[in-house]
Amino acid sequence: MNKVNLVFVLFFLLPNLIFCQDIVDYSNVKTKSGEVKIPGNWEELNRVDDSGQTYLKNKDGVIIAIAQNPKNSYSFFKSNKSDFENVKLFYVWDSDYLKKNKFKIQKIKEDSKLEYIIWKYNDKKLDNVFLFGSIKDNFLNLLVYTNNWSEDEKIFF
Repeated sequence: MNKVNLVFVLFFLLPNLIFCQDIVDYSNVKTKSGEVKIPGNWEELNRVDDSGQTYLKNKDGVIIAIAQNPKNSYSFFKSNKSDFENVKLFYVWDSDYLKKNKFKIQKIKEDSKLEYIIWKYNDKKLDNVFLFGSIKDNFLNLLVYTNNWSEDEKIFF
C-alpha cells in the first residue's frame, strides 16, 4: 500500500468505521405535549382529538398509535403518587374500561425503574399491544396494531 492510500485509510475511512453508528430513520410525531421520535418511516393516517392519539402506518402495513398527554388531564391521576404508581393507575383505568366491554386483557411486562407497563387486549380480531409510560409531567401511550409482527416484535418496538 502506498503512502497516499495509507493516509486516506487512516484519516478518512478508519474514523468513519470507528465512529459510525447504524443509520436508523426516525419519524417525528407532534403530540399535545411535544414531539415524540419513533424509529422507522411512518405516514400519518389520522389524529383523534379526544385521546390525543395519532395513528401512523409504515410501508409494511403496520399500524401504530401514539399519544403523549399531561398527567394532570386524567381523572385518575394522583399528584401524591409516584410516576410509576400513576402509570399503574393509567393501566387499571384503561384496562378496566376494556374489561367492562368484554375484551380479554393481559399484562405482559412492567418496569418500575423505567416507569412503563406493556400490556395487550384482544379486540376479537387481533392482539393490540400497548406501552403506557411516564415522561416528566406526561403519560406516553403507544399502541401497536398489526398481525404482521409477532408479539415479541410488538414488545421490542
